[in-house]
Amino acid sequence: MIKTKAWLLLVMGVVCLTLGTGQTWADVDTRIVNTYKLTFSPVDIEVSLSGQRIFVLDDQGDVLVYDMTGGLTETIPVGGHVDQIKVSPRDDVLFLGSRKDKSVQVMTLTFTQEINVSGSPFQGPADAPVSIVVFSDFQCPYCARIPAIIDQVRKEYPKNTRTVFKHFPLSSHKFAQLASQASIAADAQGKFWEFHDLLFQNYSQLNEEKIDEIRATLNLKKAPFEKVMHAPQTIEKVNRDKQEGEQAGVRGTPTVFVNGRMVRPANLEGIKQAVEDALKALQKK
Repeated sequence: MIKTKAWLLLVMGVVCLTLGTGQTWADVDTRIVNTYKLTFSPVDIEVSLSGQRIFVLDDQGDVLVYDMTGGLTETIPVGGHVDQIKVSPRDDVLFLGSRKDKSVQVMTLTFTQEINVSGSPFQGPADAPVSIVVFSDFQCPYCARIPAIIDQVRKEYPKNTRTVFKHFPLSSHKFAQLASQASIAADAQGKFWEFHDLLFQNYSQLNEEKIDEIRATLNLKKAPFEKVMHAPQTIEKVNRDKQEGEQAGVRGTPTVFVNGRMVRPANLEGIKQAVEDALKALQKK
């Protein structure tokens, strides 16, 4: 009994000590940064992991997709039986729960992204109806395999496809940013794709010396090359490509889009199928 009383006094002492310190409470500053005016009562709400999209289930059986400015971008019919939604980290799968039906449906999502390719290097007809846009990193071993795959696709659709290169250097690759800047300097002397190919052939050996060695191999003039490579405009172009990629949902490299639609898996079969789907969609229009 004495032990029990002693234990209770100890617990009460700890509680009193905790409540009395005043340091267990944190100040919270709150601020409403946006309000979405709806014409319906929301049943459920989900936010994408990237923070780029808000999914709202309405009381009519539709999922409405908003961007972060509050603009409605998509309306997805899911049925009045759905009363709960969840979205996958990549925004490519929507899980639809129904208490009434005691079920969970899995719906795949493929969003079409607006990707600005103006000024980006490309191969193939400028007016090709299908654009294969590749966000890539010159130190990425998987990226080094993509050009050969896309070349095969373009050989099968020579008049209908063009390849567009977009920079997406990863912070984990020490020389990827510099390699992107160097490729832009090579482009200024008309040798982007040649430089591109040699960078990928040497992706595992890239450093400042190797980059300069590639420049010399292609007989690029050193002074203007280095001036463009380190120019603020060049760094801004690389950063702009990366920001556009992040906004389009790029999380790693290589990431391939065909007419604005992300391709998964980004292998020969996947890219060919995406091209076929894009051509069929254009025929319907």
